[in-house]
Order: sequence, then C-alpha cells, then structure tokens
Amino acid sequence: MNPIAMISSLMLKALEFFSFICMGQYGLGIILLTVSVNLALYPLTLQSSIQMSALQKIQPMMKKLQEKHKDDPATQQKEIMALYKSEKINPLGGCLPMLLKIPFFIALFFALQSPEFKHLVAMPGVTNSFLWLSNLTLPDHTYIMVVLIAMSTYVSQKLMPGNNNDTTKMMNNIMPFMIAFISIPFPSGVQLYWTVSNFATAAQQYFINKRL
Repeated sequence: MNPIAMISSLMLKALEFFSFICMGQYGLGIILLTVSVNLALYPLTLQSSIQMSALQKIQPMMKKLQEKHKDDPATQQKEIMALYKSEKINPLGGCLPMLLKIPFFIALFFALQSPEFKHLVAMPGVTNSFLWLSNLTLPDHTYIMVVLIAMSTYVSQKLMPGNNNDTTKMMNNIMPFMIAFISIPFPSGVQLYWTVSNFATAAQQYFINKRL
C-alpha cells in the first residue's frame, strides 16, 4: 500500500470515528477531523512561525551581505548560510507544516470519493448532507464553499509572518482566487475540510502572532 493510500485509509477510519461521535453527521465529522489534524500539527506550525519571524528579522543583515558580495555569489551564499547557522535558523523550516498538510488533503480527497466512503454514507442513520450541502461526495453547485475557500485562504495568508514585501502581497491577492478556482470540481466534503483547515490555521496563527 502506498503512503497516500495508507493515510487515506486512516483518514477514513478517523472520519468514521468522529462521525460516530456526531451521531452519524459526516459534515460535523469532517470539521472535527480537520480541527484534530490542525491541533496535531500545531507544534510544527509554531516552530514554523518562529523560523519565519526570525528570517524576517535578519532581512536587513542578508541585504547587506548580498550587496557586499554581489560580485561573488559563492562567498555571498557562504556568508548567508553562516548567518543562518549563527541565528539558528532553518530557511526551509517555514514550509514544513504546509507541506505536511498536503498528504492529509490528498488522502481525504481520495477517501471521500472511495467506494468505502460511499458505502458508509449509505448506511441507515447516517447523514451525508451538511447545511446547504446535499451530498458531501459531490461538488457544491451553489459555489458558496468556493467563496469561503477564497476568503479563508486570504485571511490565513494575511496572518502569516513575512508578508511585507510587494511580491508577497501580490501573491496573497492572487492566490485565493487561483485556489478557489481549482477547488470548484472537488467534492464538497473536501471543500469543507479545506475551508475549516484555513480558518483553523488563521486562528492558530493569530494566537501565535500575539504570543511572538
């Protein structure tokens, strides 16, 4: 069994467990599963934010090194790596939580379209609808979830450290629309997971920013 299939199977079992707690409400089960995944990744999210804040603080020093060694890229790179080491910064540390969330997202994407899930939601006493979503295995044809994905993506990005430069600001304005467009054909259960995950991330980041 490949890693994604294994995680997908685990996500399906976790979803079944949370839905059982919610009296067969799979929409609420997805919300509880999403919050649980974000809480489990919180220590990594905290460390990521610390690393990103530290990177932001040393930007003036990095610019000085880049200017000083602009004609010698090898020395420039060596000096920057030495700066990272002295400040105990991992330049890739800020990406880790986001990268770790991707397998969970892909796994849930496949889990909600699997025959096993369709069998689970067809059982007596199970509810496969949530609020205006008539079927969690089908896309939201009202496009409300698509709008919520765009909004939640924008909010979560705005709260991330290091959003001061013009390039990042431009990407933060474009990315929510791109992600929302990509999400249109996804099952509404996946759209619900994505939206809740974004808002959970935003809440965590708000708390972390206050703490830092």
